[in-house]
Amino acid sequence: MSARRYRFGPLEERGLVGPLSARQVAVVGFAALLALVAMYAMRSWSGMLVAVALLAGGGAAIYVPLSGHTIEEWAPIALRWVARSADQKRGYRSGSPTAGARVAASGELICEGSLPPAMADLAMLEAPYGGDSVGVLYDPKRGTYTAALAVRAGAFGLLDGSEQERKLDAWGSVLASLARDGSPVCRLQWIERTLPGRGDEHAAYFQAERDRSVPLDSGLVSSYIELIETAAPASQEHEILLALQIDERRGGRDLRRLGGGAQAGCELVLREAENLAEHLSIAEVVVHGLMRPNRFGEAIRNAFDPYGRAGRGRAAIGGAGEGVDPARMGPQADHESWSSYRTDSAEHVTAWVSSWPRTDVGPAFLTPLLMQTTALRTVSVCIEPVPHSAAVRRAEAERTAEIAEEMQRERQGFMTSARVRRRQESAARREEELADGHAEMRLAGYVGAHGRDKEEAERFFAEVEHCAALARLELERLYGEQEAAFYNLLPLGWGLQ
Repeated sequence: MSARRYRFGPLEERGLVGPLSARQVAVVGFAALLALVAMYAMRSWSGMLVAVALLAGGGAAIYVPLSGHTIEEWAPIALRWVARSADQKRGYRSGSPTAGARVAASGELICEGSLPPAMADLAMLEAPYGGDSVGVLYDPKRGTYTAALAVRAGAFGLLDGSEQERKLDAWGSVLASLARDGSPVCRLQWIERTLPGRGDEHAAYFQAERDRSVPLDSGLVSSYIELIETAAPASQEHEILLALQIDERRGGRDLRRLGGGAQAGCELVLREAENLAEHLSIAEVVVHGLMRPNRFGEAIRNAFDPYGRAGRGRAAIGGAGEGVDPARMGPQADHESWSSYRTDSAEHVTAWVSSWPRTDVGPAFLTPLLMQTTALRTVSVCIEPVPHSAAVRRAEAERTAEIAEEMQRERQGFMTSARVRRRQESAARREEELADGHAEMRLAGYVGAHGRDKEEAERFFAEVEHCAALARLELERLYGEQEAAFYNLLPLGWGLQ
């Protein structure tokens, strides 16, 4: 058993006035303005009652929860939902099937692409790398370049406690290397997901290794073939992806030194990916390599159409080429409902990790979620390395603010609650850890369940939610935002503001 325990700090809450956000201040201010207008307009006890009711309503709008959100938090979600209602009824339909294809001078078949609105600005660049090429996803709106790596971490859950701690220390060193001052890296995202098995691996192995002296029509061989056919639909494969993203603003100096433009962006992100791969190998994480453009496109396409994966695999074996053309890595069709998101062969339900473990946990605390579920699911964590100098300034400012707030609370005779004490302890611990040279990371986690239909997706989500509870995670289903939430499960580096 591991003796070391790990602690997560409370959820980051930045207020404009004390604990109140800018939107909450606006709601309370508007309610107070209406209350003043009512008092001056009516000039009676009834005006006073209306004013009190308006103030009470403003307070309830920012404090009283309704299905996990306050009215003030539900309002923008509901407004966006209503504004998109016409598009939701129609949904997205890809133009690729009717766009045809062009034949280049070299004889290569070029398919016309069509991507959904959320991905319309993305461009898959083909960057030379050694004797091959690598896919780099360029987002001109955000000014980012993203490269993806396929990795394998080994059987972490089967190791003893000391070995797990050693591997976690090595992973911490990998993250710390990205938080150096001047680093162009703005996001590191890891994705662990299950995909339906292609169904032909066991059959191919059986065909290659079977005893040829035993005829196919024998009872022994027939029963084995029947077993393979029965197990194929239920088989799953685990896949781990890492998406490394650089930002044009953070890497401005390096980009100018490399000549600027898309070529410099690709060169810089590949350089950082090489450094990451080297650190991962030291941490004993097996890196299969950077993804080529078609493999990158396939990784995204598999998320939209997981149950069509087997058919695409057979097409590749038949000569249609490996992977998926990045121009067609999006869905053929989609439709968003209030509680789920439909694309091609699957219904998706996505939730946000609203609370990480509140108690100290061991190194393998995620095992129930990652290894003890048979549901088709995706776990994505997007990490932002905070430059050390910026992290120190923020920690010192937060510590000063906590001390000032505590002094004010003592002067006014207010009691310090357990939640406030936990926040103060976290601020003090964070300042000490940064002084000791540790790195700071911002992170956001998302979990998705995927089924062939809505009923199966709901059943899978219930199973995933139970496993998350065993891992001491609290999931919050993102009603009214299922499409946007689903994109946080793709290797795009999205999910953090």
